[in-house]
Amino acid sequence: MSQAPDTIESLPFRAAQALNEIARGMELKKCRKCGCMKDALDQAERAFESAEESEIRSLVPRIAVYQARMQPLVYDCIGCKKCWGADATIELANNFDEVELDICGNEDEHASGGIQSAIGSSNRSAHASTVAAWPPHPGDYVVGNAEGTVAICTLSNRDLAVRVTAAGEPAVAIAGRCDTENIGVEKVVLNLLANPRIRWLVICGTEAKGHRAGDAFLRLKERGVDADMRVLESASWRPILKNLTLLDVAQFRQQIEEVNLIGVTELESILAAARECANRPVQASTADPAETDCRNDTLAAIEYIPAKAPKQLRLDRAGFFIVLPQPQKRLIVCEHYENNGRLAHVIEGRQAALIAATAVERGFVTQLDHAAYLGRELAKAEAALSNGITYEQDAALGVPKESDCQCTKT
Repeated sequence: MSQAPDTIESLPFRAAQALNEIARGMELKKCRKCGCMKDALDQAERAFESAEESEIRSLVPRIAVYQARMQPLVYDCIGCKKCWGADATIELANNFDEVELDICGNEDEHASGGIQSAIGSSNRSAHASTVAAWPPHPGDYVVGNAEGTVAICTLSNRDLAVRVTAAGEPAVAIAGRCDTENIGVEKVVLNLLANPRIRWLVICGTEAKGHRAGDAFLRLKERGVDADMRVLESASWRPILKNLTLLDVAQFRQQIEEVNLIGVTELESILAAARECANRPVQASTADPAETDCRNDTLAAIEYIPAKAPKQLRLDRAGFFIVLPQPQKRLIVCEHYENNGRLAHVIEGRQAALIAATAVERGFVTQLDHAAYLGRELAKAEAALSNGITYEQDAALGVPKESDCQCTKT
């Protein structure tokens, strides 16, 4: 059962505000999985244990209760505009000398994709834990200047995004490609919303055939979405944003201004647009922090699962495979054996995908894990043929095994 936040008046003065921030954050599932809150609890535990006042030392069991409620960490930080854990750490640092506040990290963190938090109009300290939190969603992008206010979407052009960030334009916070008008657009929107500094999206490069993600961005800003989350009046093939909420869309339309350079691939033109954007005034954001917290809760609902080895090896009743690339013939031979060791079938081909599809179609694979294994080994064999390197089943490419492995019988 959750514990309601204490009133500030009922708590020791030095610890009151920090404890109140922790208690409110612990009501949110996202906070109980976040490194921000874990850091705050660890700092509070150390500070309270070493305090001279007995009433503050008496708060240590309360922190232990919160520690027990924490769940396995899913992320270091998800970049919430209101971060209860980070704000608690700031309050602790303001009142306890033992607490060290690392706000900006180091240059390497920024270069690898971190972002320093914005200092609000109240001039309060920046969130300590948002440094390495952005962008929260994986994608095909390159992070530029963490202080930049402009994002560049190069549509289907990967190399263009690399060239844009390599130019070192300080206005550019991030540049990346976006091929698809649904999942691709969703990831861009979520990453931009996670960074309140970014106020501009320059859309350039070449549209991917059949998708027209650029048109989806323009119509999303101009028209929004319908009740089914379909971008209104978009000429894209399937611009349905199932992983966004109406609040996400509303915040994106309010936070982000767009520049239409679709079809433009000339680097200087794109950089000039970014510089011009950075110098333009933008309307102040009026987003409600409470609404922003609700939006971030939708991210916390996603289950992140660490990969691990299977608990046990299960043999496919349909048999097992031996994969044998033949460099002289530029051919992959895939031998299918019954589990008693009798050779039953031989599939030959040059493309891993076609060999795998044939094995599945003929019923030579009946387990998902076996199908995944076969696909992986065939892809390795095809890569070995293409690059002239050594292939050994169940071993890394180019690294022969020293001993046989029974993993072929999966």
